[in-house]
Amino acid sequence: MGQGTGDQDAAQSLRREAELGRLLSAAAGYRVVADDGRPLGWLDHVRYEQHADHPDEIVVRRRGLLLKRRRAFPFSDVETVRPRERTVVLRLDRVTLELSPSA
Repeated sequence: MGQGTGDQDAAQSLRREAELGRLLSAAAGYRVVADDGRPLGWLDHVRYEQHADHPDEIVVRRRGLLLKRRRAFPFSDVETVRPRERTVVLRLDRVTLELSPSA
């Protein structure tokens, strides 16, 4: 019986990833925030390298005083996409945010 539940969970997880990927592909320009509400910038673009059903990374643009800075976050950090609010929410802690690479 446990095997059926595991298969259902895996299928549900794949559907969730595919749906998030679909929403992200149409989310350029959306505001990006951490799950605690902290603003991170705007979604610049998504990168597909290893997966076809969802992006590998999202690239977030933040305007500095004179420069535009970009940061890449792994797809696994995406908690949800809220199309009505034009917002992408990331699961981030302060350490992850500080260690995220520039894109």
